Amino acid sequence: MTDSIVIGVDGGGTHLRVALATRLGEVLGVGKAGTGNYHDVGADQVETNLELALSRAWTASQLPPRQADAIFLGLGSITTDEDRATIRSIVRNISLMPDDCIGVDHDLHIALMGGLAGAAGIVLIAGTGSSCYGRSDDGRSWLAGGWGHVLDDVGSSYWMGLQAMIAAIREYDGRGEETCLRARIADTLGLTTMREIMRQVDLEGMTRSEVAALARLTTQAAFEGDKVACRIVYQGAAELATLVATVSAKLDLANTVNQIPVTVTGGLTNAGAVFMDPLQKAIKARVPQAEIVDSKLPPVLGAVMLAIESLGESVSSRVLNNLVECNAAASHA
Repeated sequence: MTDSIVIGVDGGGTHLRVALATRLGEVLGVGKAGTGNYHDVGADQVETNLELALSRAWTASQLPPRQADAIFLGLGSITTDEDRATIRSIVRNISLMPDDCIGVDHDLHIALMGGLAGAAGIVLIAGTGSSCYGRSDDGRSWLAGGWGHVLDDVGSSYWMGLQAMIAAIREYDGRGEETCLRARIADTLGLTTMREIMRQVDLEGMTRSEVAALARLTTQAAFEGDKVACRIVYQGAAELATLVATVSAKLDLANTVNQIPVTVTGGLTNAGAVFMDPLQKAIKARVPQAEIVDSKLPPVLGAVMLAIESLGESVSSRVLNNLVECNAAASHA
């Protein structure tokens, strides 16, 4: 079973995941470490995280580490040839596999591949960052969003965490509506006075992940009926729906198919109905043919599928079934 091994890597703004699998789609082990976005932490840190996640995957497999036949990495902020060259250099440093079997692309590619099991459609990422990617039946593709938290990332966990802090300071000033977010932000950040938030944000510097972690305060407050938090969630859902509508329009999907499958991935999906219901309504209002569907496989196994394809092999129904069964077994373990 272990004669031939491929590696799939999913690296977002919060975690990097590695999956070891056979060409037949039998998952041998999965490992996780810190962020996989080298624009955030630099190439050296991503290399360290990749080595650690890979080591944990081999430990989980209970097999001795060895060189794999192919690897595919889907990472955040991979948009240029220079980005791809940087990641390939990291892989070469670790000596994971032959040089001509290193595939690199943005994390949306693997999310769509896994979420729709290779079928055409749209994937929306609503995690630390936000972005949307689609592929048509004839192979055309389009990417919208994914410009990073300084320029974009609307509707993301980072955006929601930032909006929560903005709502807190505006209420403190008397410029904004009353909201429970003020007290919850102060408690979470350990503030004795709201003015101390400037030191944390400006002087000490909050990381993207630290700001994104505050999104849970927004979704929880929205669940409890806080009007300010509800408005933030609905605004975020509308921005994400705009991403989906843009990709659909660029690929002319509404005029070519009766139903457009949309899979949604990222940490905000864990908020449940308080986030997913407004998102579904916002997407449906913009793209009536769109149907949010459950992801068939996580992005890291989408990366495994692309690693298998890079060896010149198609992902057969047998391979796909093996991946689905292994993923289901891991989910219930």
